[in-house]
Amino acid sequence: MKNLIAFLLFTTSFLFLSIPSKACDLCGCGAGSYYLGVMPQFQKNFVGLRYRSASFDSHLGGNSNYSSLFETQERFYTAEIWARFYPHPKLQILAFLPYQWNFQDENKITKSISGMADASVLAQYEIWNTTNDTISQKFEHSFFVGGGVKLPTGKSDYSEEDVLQVANANFQLGTGSTDFLLTSQYTIRYKKAGLTADISYKINTENSEDYRFGNRVSSNATLFYVKQIGKFGFMPTLGTYYEHSQQDIREDKTVFDTGGNLFNAVVGTQIYTGRFMLGINYHTPLKQNLANNQIKSNDRLMIQTAFLF
Repeated sequence: MKNLIAFLLFTTSFLFLSIPSKACDLCGCGAGSYYLGVMPQFQKNFVGLRYRSASFDSHLGGNSNYSSLFETQERFYTAEIWARFYPHPKLQILAFLPYQWNFQDENKITKSISGMADASVLAQYEIWNTTNDTISQKFEHSFFVGGGVKLPTGKSDYSEEDVLQVANANFQLGTGSTDFLLTSQYTIRYKKAGLTADISYKINTENSEDYRFGNRVSSNATLFYVKQIGKFGFMPTLGTYYEHSQQDIREDKTVFDTGGNLFNAVVGTQIYTGRFMLGINYHTPLKQNLANNQIKSNDRLMIQTAFLF
């Protein structure tokens, strides 16, 4: 059991953090966030919807116990269309088109923004694959590598003079920049049990406001088990998620109280019936150090659906 826990801790990854344009606007979200997670069955096209929620407590002048003189809470809800297509048997194209609702609660006053967020497109090439989408084969594994681009489709525009807005780069719907992604994903299964792991590196560029978010690395390691009950296939999962971000840069100067890391435990399941998949996973933080401990990440939830064809 100790060896299993040690193996799960292998991950490396991303996180976004607070960028105070003003000291009172410390915010816990990174604009233009990207998440891959557990994918539906390989070698099949799909299109579907995902819903994600996350919240952060921001503490100005905080310490390791998150006590402070000033506090806000940021809540982020994302609904996105996601899809995978195989233009070639060894090449998969992944696309993510998100719509986002952001809220900041401060002294019983709520500020909000909503709209299209930053879209992403990835291409992953199959290095090797013995998967044939059937549990009758005792041993299977697959390995994909690739890259892609995150487009500045989300709004990234605010005024520090407008008291109705959250004047914070991290609270915006997008980064205002074209960013690049490097990814790899490996899945191995023996009989009905297996492991899937992925790692992604996000390279951010400078936007028109001379602001560049810190580069981010993120990774997942997830154990799964396949169980068939009648017409339904069940795949419970248990794993870890880790993310790390470098500090942001504004006009060639480091933005302090940005960057950090987060380590989550993740539990979930996927249910298959015919060509339809329903999945849910729940993240809870095990360890974190965000914005010099001025940000506290709370639990996260993701619900995903897909139609396979």
